Amino acid sequence: MGDQRGMIEREAAFSTLQRLLEDSRGGKGQLAIVQGPLGSGKSELMRGFMETVEDSPTLVLSASASRWESTLPFGVLSQLFQNSRIPHSVRTDLNQMFIGLTEREQSLDPESADLFPVDMFADLHKTLLVLTDLAERNPLVIGIDNLHYIDGPSLRWLAYVLPRLRFACALVVLTDDAARGPADSFLRSELLQQPNAQRIPVGPLTPEGVTRLVARDLGDGAASRRGHEFAEVSGGNLLVLRHLIRDARTGDEKDGQAYGAALRSCLKHCDPVVLTVVRALAVLGSRGSPAELARLADVEEWEVNRALRSLNEARLLDGTAFRHPTAAVAVLDTMSVAERSDLHERAAVLLHSVGAPTIAIAEQLSNADRAVQPWAVDVLLAAASESLTANRIQIAAGYLRLAERAAADAPTGAPIRVRLSRIGWQVDPGSASRSLPAVIADASAGHLAPCDVLELIWELSWYGEVGAVADVLDGLRGRGQGPHGVGAEDAQGVLSWLACLYPSYGSVRRPVATAPGETSGVCRMAPWLTAGSLAGGFLRGRSDDVAAQAEQALENLILENDSLWSGEVALLALLVLVYTDRLDSAAGHCDRLLAEAGVRHAPAWQAAFTAVRAEIALRQGNLKTAAREAQAALDIVPAQGWGVALGLPLGCLILAHVRMGRLDVAAKFVAQGFPCTMLQSRYGLHYLYARGHYRLASGHAQSALADFLACGELMDCWEIYGTGPVPWRTSAAEAWIKLGNQDQAKHLVRDQLSRLPPGSARVRGRSLRLLAAASSTPQRPQLLEEAVDLLHDCGDKFELALALIDLSHASQKAGDLRGARRLARRAWHAAKAIGAEALCARVAPEYREKYPVSARKKSPKALSALSKQERRVAELASEGYTNQEIADQLFITKSTVEQHLTRVFRKLNVQRRQELSQSA
Repeated sequence: MGDQRGMIEREAAFSTLQRLLEDSRGGKGQLAIVQGPLGSGKSELMRGFMETVEDSPTLVLSASASRWESTLPFGVLSQLFQNSRIPHSVRTDLNQMFIGLTEREQSLDPESADLFPVDMFADLHKTLLVLTDLAERNPLVIGIDNLHYIDGPSLRWLAYVLPRLRFACALVVLTDDAARGPADSFLRSELLQQPNAQRIPVGPLTPEGVTRLVARDLGDGAASRRGHEFAEVSGGNLLVLRHLIRDARTGDEKDGQAYGAALRSCLKHCDPVVLTVVRALAVLGSRGSPAELARLADVEEWEVNRALRSLNEARLLDGTAFRHPTAAVAVLDTMSVAERSDLHERAAVLLHSVGAPTIAIAEQLSNADRAVQPWAVDVLLAAASESLTANRIQIAAGYLRLAERAAADAPTGAPIRVRLSRIGWQVDPGSASRSLPAVIADASAGHLAPCDVLELIWELSWYGEVGAVADVLDGLRGRGQGPHGVGAEDAQGVLSWLACLYPSYGSVRRPVATAPGETSGVCRMAPWLTAGSLAGGFLRGRSDDVAAQAEQALENLILENDSLWSGEVALLALLVLVYTDRLDSAAGHCDRLLAEAGVRHAPAWQAAFTAVRAEIALRQGNLKTAAREAQAALDIVPAQGWGVALGLPLGCLILAHVRMGRLDVAAKFVAQGFPCTMLQSRYGLHYLYARGHYRLASGHAQSALADFLACGELMDCWEIYGTGPVPWRTSAAEAWIKLGNQDQAKHLVRDQLSRLPPGSARVRGRSLRLLAAASSTPQRPQLLEEAVDLLHDCGDKFELALALIDLSHASQKAGDLRGARRLARRAWHAAKAIGAEALCARVAPEYREKYPVSARKKSPKALSALSKQERRVAELASEGYTNQEIADQLFITKSTVEQHLTRVFRKLNVQRRQELSQSA
């Protein structure tokens, strides 16, 4: 009798039931009412107690009420008398009697449901005699589970019988939830007020109880790890908790599925009003007031308050908030798709009527997946704008798609379509192109505002639709300037930008250049004017001027989710800085814009800026970084989404792998398909230049020359001062050298040098290296020494390694074997550091590193132990400089250099200078 079946925090309740059983055996009938909310374990407690009694002489009669059988007359009463210990003849007579009672019940007046029908008195009294007779033979325990769902006739019988069992050896145990069932049942209230009634409250488990249960079922380790989490999510509700424990035991914990299943199981036991209210709450969320919930659920407000109280007592809610993020979805999963849609639509109408925020209304319309109200399109468009401001770009696109479907006619839908198209480009440019034909048709029909037409022109240009761009732009110019339209200045700005993107497009038009001093207002312009100003400045301006213009544009620029031109300004300004060799500045701006594009959830711009970062790394000679970043750009947006801009990451990948000596890898990217109009664009220059170097490295100098000259032919459409996007003349000169035409090579190099503005160290150094290669032997050392100094200062590691190799060879031919060895080692280390294995192989074998270089790199902590001067000395030593050369560069004595190196060797735990290249 003392077994409590391992129940936790139910010891006192169990003991009370045992005491009442003992008291009933003395002829004092007892009534125990176990009360608690849904999921508190009332039924489990009663069943556990009954199981301890069944093994004794005590006779147990049990029944369970349910919501689904609450309208079945005498359903609970008939269950009680099915125990096999009751004589068969008695059970047969009672069953026949219940059939008759059921038939007579149907003729009763529903208004008198709580009144005792006189004509049934004899039959009901017969059941009382059966019970008292059974109680005289053996102690009797009657258990009825879920009193709140008992059918009316059984409740009337119970109200008649209970007072008459007060002096029988009988214990009646009822489980009840006051928050469920008929709220105004007179008989139920009277029943619970019997003088011998003993209320036994049970509630959800405490956090400590939850931890004990988890420890018992999953072990102490799980209890320490998950006890608090399970207590928070379940609120101590046993039904929910057992689902969580079961899934934790089987390892099947996915996205809150256990909680969802538990919640749905609980809701099955709720009455219809509670279920309706909780569904309304799942739609409106915790911001819904009781009055709003009542309107949406179509019930009285007092019924809402009662339902909320019941759900809070069961710990399924915390106030008006669900306890788990998946709860609302789990609740709505109990409805059909049509029911859910209807509920969301009614919620949208309700929220609109009370002046709720636009976003809240739009969410309901989106979830309903229809917008038939006359105000719905305006709400969706406003919500899309708010969502874009909040960087919820995918959600904004969803609102726009629904608004487009709901638009009444083509003129209404046209601005929505073009807006959706440019938003779609930022998320998935590979798919966005499919919407362009419809948007072009809208533009041709005059349904688009001029600003929207300019956005369309940018998109068409990205995908290489040059013919469509011309048609759309001509149509726009033919419309004239309206009060909110674009005029000649706007059209000229777009033309300037187009001439920069497609050189041949502007060959017969004269773009407007921005003169020095005119840049102060560049960021207050419309973004297409800023882009046009930058383009014109790049094509006709000076490097310093256009770089300053690009810097100013980037300093004040903020990406806009609702305009592609703002991103174009950022992209063009970054490339202007790259083309004018402001690589460090470009890298800083690029990192900021990448972070901003990430915050704005715009993967297309993330990919574009990542490609620029790859180009920066390539021009700095960081080949591995360049290849990694370019591949990352193509991973973010696959090749089919790049349009003509594919030339930027593709060219970077090809050239980086060529310079690392990986021609087989480069060949795969050379074979990559691309839009045919890419080769007419500025981005095509990157690809042609890279493919030319691939062909040059593959031994096809004539084909390489053709690619470089194609770059020149395209760039001749510009009147650019400087090198432009790619230094094609020096590369063509390199091809001529391979073909044995030194004079043509020198002509191109000198032409390149004559065009260079001050400060173009990288291209100047490369030009001097190639001029040396095309010149006679005596002239080479001086030209190469100047090239080395320039390339060292500008930080182009790849070109520096090339110049060092050529200078080493020139020194060897001049008889300076010691200098040749030193230079060769510097070149070998420089090439090794950037992964240019092909360059390492060009170093004469007798001059290569004699000692194997350890692959073990020193930790950042070890490197941080070096002082600034020690680090500089270590860097120069790792590059192959002698102690005297280091002393000359740093303006210190040779002895000081030796002392620095001694400390460096000790701190980095290296034995030889040759190991420094892997440590520094």
